[in-house]
Amino acid sequence: MAIICGVPDDDGISDFLKCAITQNIGGTEVTVMAYMTEECRLSLNSVWESPFDGDSVGNAGIADKFSNIAQVKTGATSKTQLNSHKVWEGMEPPEASLTLTLHAYTNAQLEVDDPIQYLLQMASPDLREETPVGVDGSLGRVPGEAMFNVGRKFIMPMVISNVTYNLNAPKTPQNNYAYNTVTLTVSPKTMINKSEVPNKFL
Repeated sequence: MAIICGVPDDDGISDFLKCAITQNIGGTEVTVMAYMTEECRLSLNSVWESPFDGDSVGNAGIADKFSNIAQVKTGATSKTQLNSHKVWEGMEPPEASLTLTLHAYTNAQLEVDDPIQYLLQMASPDLREETPVGVDGSLGRVPGEAMFNVGRKFIMPMVISNVTYNLNAPKTPQNNYAYNTVTLTVSPKTMINKSEVPNKFL
């Protein structure tokens, strides 16, 4: 049976302002629903380098010393504009920083505490205690992907690399959190091609 926890569906707030995070945990599909804040950002980065930065006509051994001396004396250089040219080295997967809030309405355990616990599980591996391979051939598992639906605007399976929340947030008389703010750093495992952008960024 699937588990849905976090903020409720009948709170009168649009799903466009919510983030749904789903992953299979222990054979059960778990979905965490949380409110999005203004601090939900996504970045897309290319890696550009200048491989010719240190090259010049006279940078081979002792000739480099004479080239530097000549530059000091005359102000002339053997470097060219080509030395500053950047070369594309690759594309990093997009990275999102999501600041989400959870509020207790009727059940603080289900609406705040459980979601935080599930998010921590989603970000964690499942390793064996001593030997990497069990007698039955079983292996440890790395953290799995979770399906993120960010305000129905960005939908993609991603891995969670960081979970941060407030340990000293206000609590109920039952010692559950009355509300809390959770910050996630997430990214897909691979970069996104130009042709995929229209389908990934709705």
